[in-house]
Amino acid sequence: MDGSYDVVIIGSGPGGYVAGIRAAQLGLKTAVIEREWAGGVCLNVGCIPTKAMLRSAEVLDTMRESEKYGVLADNVRLDYGKVVQRREQVVQGLRKGVETLLKANGVELISGTATLAGRGQVQVAGKNGSGAVQARNLVIATGSRPASLPIPGADTPGVINSDQALELKEPPRSVLVLGGGAVGCEWANIFRSFGAEVTVVEMLPTLLPLEDEDMGKTLQRIFQKRGITVHTGATLQRIEDGPDGGKRSTIAWPDGRTQQVDSEIVLIGVGRKPNSDGLNLEAVGVRPNQRGFIEVDDHLRAGDGVYAIGDVVGKALLAHVASHQGIVAVENIAGQDVAMDYKAVPGVTFTHPEVASVGLSEAKAREQGYEVLVGRFPFAALGRAQTYGETDGMVKIVAEKRYEQVLGVHIIGPSAGEMIHEAVLAINLEATLEDLITTIHAHPTLPEGIGEVAMAALGRPIHIARARR
Repeated sequence: MDGSYDVVIIGSGPGGYVAGIRAAQLGLKTAVIEREWAGGVCLNVGCIPTKAMLRSAEVLDTMRESEKYGVLADNVRLDYGKVVQRREQVVQGLRKGVETLLKANGVELISGTATLAGRGQVQVAGKNGSGAVQARNLVIATGSRPASLPIPGADTPGVINSDQALELKEPPRSVLVLGGGAVGCEWANIFRSFGAEVTVVEMLPTLLPLEDEDMGKTLQRIFQKRGITVHTGATLQRIEDGPDGGKRSTIAWPDGRTQQVDSEIVLIGVGRKPNSDGLNLEAVGVRPNQRGFIEVDDHLRAGDGVYAIGDVVGKALLAHVASHQGIVAVENIAGQDVAMDYKAVPGVTFTHPEVASVGLSEAKAREQGYEVLVGRFPFAALGRAQTYGETDGMVKIVAEKRYEQVLGVHIIGPSAGEMIHEAVLAINLEATLEDLITTIHAHPTLPEGIGEVAMAALGRPIHIARARR
């Protein structure tokens, strides 16, 4: 520890380490304090390891169906140990990459647990002893952790959260997943590909309740076609010990119906809790709200000389939002006047197929008083999707009727997470349907669907039949 810094960042996740690098670029003497791993939850027990496992699941599914592509593969099977080994190699490589980037930019990475001791005062307790650092500015980037739920039996053996799912030595034979959001659906996808019997329970009427309704309904149909049982509009009433050392879960519906489901394990993939406790935030005049999130303004200020970014803020619990917030926060510290704008934040759920979106759903647009134009275009009508052999899904667009400005784009299908960025740029630049139509898309590609859906919204589609009026 080198005593005094212009900026001290607590947490080295995708918000913290990016903020550290940008601060150093701006000439600020910077330190990042990390109590566990460089790269934070996203890199170590979140985004990256789960995507590595999803890739293994995707390869396994493709190999099982290779005959339809004219490729004969015998004795296709899963080696879970090698799946985990590859996953850890990816994580370790990226973790070292973060450490190298911080060092290359002159950012000091301090290992230990930080506690605030007053304005600009940070106590650090580490394996090699304790010490103190002083900072003209603080950035809180401590992230979040899986939340526990008040369900009877949720704290018993065999009930795990998304972090603990990575600790499994072998895939379960059966699993009940509580939560039909991104986390729950991704794990349901992984376990099903690895051979488990999977049941998903979601309290709201559709899967992916934060997405456009058509996305959740389409994903449910695809999941059910893959043999995943989906219960929407249902709650998990209690979890008990079941036969053969497993769990017995009671599912309930508002009309009084109940059903019991036996599974080897139960995975709770609902909710996250901000890591704001234990920091002694009161010492710098910051009080989290009732949910534990730190409230900030558009410049990410939480108090005098104190900024907060990422999950601990609760605006959007997404790694890429945390990274952007980190840049905005330290640019303001450096004297620039930069505000956060959340109108064009993409979200991706890495199921098979992927789901991606940006902007307003159809329902949200109508709720906000817009008269809308809506277009839908199926992947089955794209030549590239046909050659892929993956034709499930659609592209959906929502536009304001008077000026035809794009309000939202929603995609479920192969490579949706890659396709969405054209739509992000369109919304950021306040593009119209005509702007998308007059943008020439290469053929045959999946992003042709963006131009096609814009034409469909205006009632002049080319590659699907025009709806009769």
